[in-house]
Amino acid sequence: MINKLRDERFIKKVLLVFLAIQPFLDCYLLYTDNVINLFHFSPTTIIRFLIVGFLFLLIFLNKNIAGNRKPIIIYGGIVFVYIILHHFTVYNYNLDAFPTFVYSLVAEVFYFLRMLLPIIVIYITYKLKFTKEEVINLFLFVTFVVASVVVVMNLLNISLTSYGGNNKIQGNLFSWFMSDRPGSRLLASKGWFNSANQISGLFALLLPILMYAILEKFNYKRVITLILCLLSMLMLGTRVSTIGWILIFSAMMVAYLFFSLVLKHFKFQKINFFGTLLIGIVCGVLFVFSPLVNTASAVDQAALDAYLKEKEIDFESMTVEEYLPFLAIHEEYYNILYPYGEHKEFWDYVAKDVPYYKRGGNRNAQTLITQDINKEFATAISPVLGLGYSRFENAKIYMEKDFAVHYYTIGIVGILLFLAPYIVILIYKFYQMVFVDRKLFNFYNITLMGALLLPLAVSVVSGHVLDELIVSLYMSFIAGYILYTITPKKEKDKNISTT
Repeated sequence: MINKLRDERFIKKVLLVFLAIQPFLDCYLLYTDNVINLFHFSPTTIIRFLIVGFLFLLIFLNKNIAGNRKPIIIYGGIVFVYIILHHFTVYNYNLDAFPTFVYSLVAEVFYFLRMLLPIIVIYITYKLKFTKEEVINLFLFVTFVVASVVVVMNLLNISLTSYGGNNKIQGNLFSWFMSDRPGSRLLASKGWFNSANQISGLFALLLPILMYAILEKFNYKRVITLILCLLSMLMLGTRVSTIGWILIFSAMMVAYLFFSLVLKHFKFQKINFFGTLLIGIVCGVLFVFSPLVNTASAVDQAALDAYLKEKEIDFESMTVEEYLPFLAIHEEYYNILYPYGEHKEFWDYVAKDVPYYKRGGNRNAQTLITQDINKEFATAISPVLGLGYSRFENAKIYMEKDFAVHYYTIGIVGILLFLAPYIVILIYKFYQMVFVDRKLFNFYNITLMGALLLPLAVSVVSGHVLDELIVSLYMSFIAGYILYTITPKKEKDKNISTT
């Protein structure tokens, strides 16, 4: 048994199986209050901690695989020092003005461990040196599972709605074409998954790899998987998934033409290209009927002014408290989460001085409140070390803008430690492809770079992506694989000779 634990092939299989079952670990039933109250935490996160930690120890303690351990030890030491400094910086604030903005050491450490898991997976993947076939097969399987869950549950009319918690949809795919169909929010479906935003981010990662696979080898399995994938992205109803698939699909088709006809890296395959194009055209027609949900405010400033005039409502004669329902902000924000009675100066400012387009919608409200919280509690060191994840989470004011929210919660140092590695790897490997070894500049490697870049881009637009392991674990796997496979031949030979 000990010899098996030292076997690189065994460790590979464990990681691949672990990554393959992630869609099942993201089932909403495992995140319900009953389950969390029973275990006092999400069991899926603990499963992930145990498996990733186990794999890390198998590699780190194996001299034949681990190689030079100093960079990992140094990184771990820096993270430890950061967490200590972060804790002593953020744990003691005057909370009289905002009693729900409370700090929890347990929640904070738990969050940092969660953010650390993908970084560990980068290390594990880099050391295990996966093959192209293993990577493609893994992502084809994951795409098929995720897409099947969304499509099948939609067709059976038992899917959760993409917006509105754990409510069931009021119509399936066939309802899209009815004249009396329900509203888009009642049609948009996310299968059994916990969040539509996260699955949209995941599809942004999966689709480029799936497109590469089908353009490389056009067979019925890949055709079915692509059809399911595009249908599920339409069913999700988010802007990222509904519009994003068209942009990704188009970019991959152009890239295929560029590398086959312009650079002539491989032979142009008519069946592969035009067969894939036909699938895209059919799904493009369905796009017109799809339940794309407009998450922006449904009323603009001009419409609001017209409404007030029609109803003979004079804003000048109204108190700010009376005007709050006309801000296009959910009442929960000014009644419960950041109540007007305790934050009058802030809401007076929002009502009188903030333009409609900067305050309308929940995301704008989150941003404005977060900026006000930062103004209230920030110190000179806060931008560096953050104000604390647990404070914003406990106050239920957690912005749907990754990087921006991380600036406030974990600070610049936290971003550099937990998020910047993805960007550094992308920049470094792009440099090597273009300026060091042009042979690395090929369709496959560009696809991998795009698959890692797209969730980062989505996280800026959508939010709640980089914090979630259903996305970040796959991102880290790709990052670790890129780190190894997109390497100039001389450097790779040198690394092999020293191990």
